[in-house]
Amino acid sequence: MKSDSSSPQSRRDFLKTAGTWSVASLASVGLGPLASALPANLRPLPANGTARGTVYLDTNRTGKARGQLGLAGMLVCNGVDIAVTDAHGRYELPVTDDTIVYLIKPRGYMTATDGLNLPRFYYIHKPKGSPDQDFNYKGVAPTGKLPDSIDFPLYEHEETDTFQVLFTADPQSYNLQHLQWYGEETTREFKELDVVCGIALGDIVGDHLDLYEPYNQVNALTGFPWYNVIGNHDLNFMAKEDRYSAETFERVFGPTTYAFQRGPVHFIVLNNVLWNGFTGLRQDGWPRRRQYNGHIRPWQLEFVSNYLKHVPTEDRVVICGHIPMLNMSDEASNHTTPEFPQLLEILSTHPHTMSLSGHTHINMNFQVGAERGYRAPGGTLHHHFNLTATCGSWYRGPLDHRGIPFAPSRDGTPKGYAVIRFEGGDKYHVRFKALGLDADYQMAISVPSLVTQAALAETSVHVNVFNATDQTRAKMRIDNSEWTDLKQVVGTDLAYERIRERSRAHPEAGEGELPGSMVTNHHWVHTLPSGLAVGWHNLEIAVTDAYGETQTDSRTFLVANDPADHEHLNQGTRQTRNTGA
Repeated sequence: MKSDSSSPQSRRDFLKTAGTWSVASLASVGLGPLASALPANLRPLPANGTARGTVYLDTNRTGKARGQLGLAGMLVCNGVDIAVTDAHGRYELPVTDDTIVYLIKPRGYMTATDGLNLPRFYYIHKPKGSPDQDFNYKGVAPTGKLPDSIDFPLYEHEETDTFQVLFTADPQSYNLQHLQWYGEETTREFKELDVVCGIALGDIVGDHLDLYEPYNQVNALTGFPWYNVIGNHDLNFMAKEDRYSAETFERVFGPTTYAFQRGPVHFIVLNNVLWNGFTGLRQDGWPRRRQYNGHIRPWQLEFVSNYLKHVPTEDRVVICGHIPMLNMSDEASNHTTPEFPQLLEILSTHPHTMSLSGHTHINMNFQVGAERGYRAPGGTLHHHFNLTATCGSWYRGPLDHRGIPFAPSRDGTPKGYAVIRFEGGDKYHVRFKALGLDADYQMAISVPSLVTQAALAETSVHVNVFNATDQTRAKMRIDNSEWTDLKQVVGTDLAYERIRERSRAHPEAGEGELPGSMVTNHHWVHTLPSGLAVGWHNLEIAVTDAYGETQTDSRTFLVANDPADHEHLNQGTRQTRNTGA
């Protein structure tokens, strides 16, 4: 059996101890200072066994390794250490009484999937099952004695360098009505996508973990595999400590930190939600749920470091978490991940990296480099993309023609998802898509329907570009005049404020009033030119994104001398498409 010789020997020593981290092991990946600060309840359990098995090519699809071809060079992980299979496909790894052993799917192969299109690439070893901590939802049943052989089948599968992946964030259904809305809005669209898999970036459901099964049933209708990230609303809130906060998620989906490869792209899923422990019940009898924060654990950083030793530097590495790695205000909170600089330092060996998250129900893009700790060869930048929610603002606000809440997110972004096209290891293209709307709907334009000539120079055009980056540029023109550049600003979306007023006026619609606006930087403004003649005019906006693609949209408005003649037109500015008007 051949294990990863590059893993620190001190890690092996640690696994034989009482569960304290070796400073030498952590220091080998730049984590030494964290060792002494690690609380006892966050330390891993000590190893007390060795998992052995075979990775094999399941040519006759029996699910049995006997008589099958063992595959050399495959990667198997215990959450931290990575073993490389020998010439016969065999591996061995140390395990504890709370270990999930899993196969890292390699290029050119597929793992087994179940009837719900969930990849099954792991074995859960919990001899006594989940601990009795009064969980509201079932955890893992006792798995009993460690099997003599934990075997993983693989199936040959042709993979090209160019492919697309669907990303969603925060489906977050709190009940079957929400789930029905989710299915109605997504199933038909998702089935038509040319994607190889879907990745859901956490908050799979909203606290009620018995919704996992119907959620998976809905997603299975898309016909492609789904990988899942754990979110703060996916936890066992009765858990007294972090190590047992994901028992139900593990029972349904498997490990919360893992990796898989597709073509020249390596996806690393990290559980970056730290549960600070059950502290009591609310007045309604439900456990308190806000005692969490963003956090990447030391052994997760070590896992990333170990895995990158097997990743060619020309390949792309994609980190998938739930809580954003950073935010606009850059303030420490439970909505950001303090260990992001340490993660970036580890990723610096590879020049093609990016990360994705959800959680905040807004769209935001960040490009970071050496100032954050990412010092990749050639000075390339790391792209962090925080994706808005498929449930928008928690299904609140007025209803559309189908009876589904519009629920735009607090930054004015409509409910939506992203499709990323990967082209080899060095190129990629992110496309945001609003649910139920045209693919070219990439911005919301706000301009008054009626403007007096005297007020033209004081009247602003506001454009919210949903998935803008630092490289996005916007310009406008009136009636085929010369183009004028718009100025990027930090602000809120005017159209969102108008639909929020409607939600106040009709609290019975949707799931209640929309929340307050969120300040973001994907807004562009300019004033109207002062010399426009009385009459109707056409405002055209052109937005060019980071990938060189230009999207246009337009609005009409009326310039008048006396607004009293057209007062009925100025009862409100024209609603954009995500308001339903």
